[in-house]
Amino acid sequence: MGRALAAALVLQLPPLASDEVLEPSVRNEVNHALAVAPTNAPPADARIDWFSTNGLSATEIAIKLVSSQGADGRWMSGTNDLTSAAAAILRSL
Repeated sequence: MGRALAAALVLQLPPLASDEVLEPSVRNEVNHALAVAPTNAPPADARIDWFSTNGLSATEIAIKLVSSQGADGRWMSGTNDLTSAAAAILRSL
């Protein structure tokens, strides 16, 4: 009877979360990254794959961008300030 009960519990568990929906902890990190990002960054086209995120899930994109944010709140590629593009991507998630 113990196995039948265990099987019944397993079948009633909700499905695993989708990587396209940000978990609360990831959403919190995204919100924090956006809050500390400067608002006076020069424009950068968010349609260009500056961060090599094409094909990644929303969660993977969020983690990649949040972890690549500089201590000053900016996203840089060499001397190019890509903050506005990164912020636009994060807001779209």
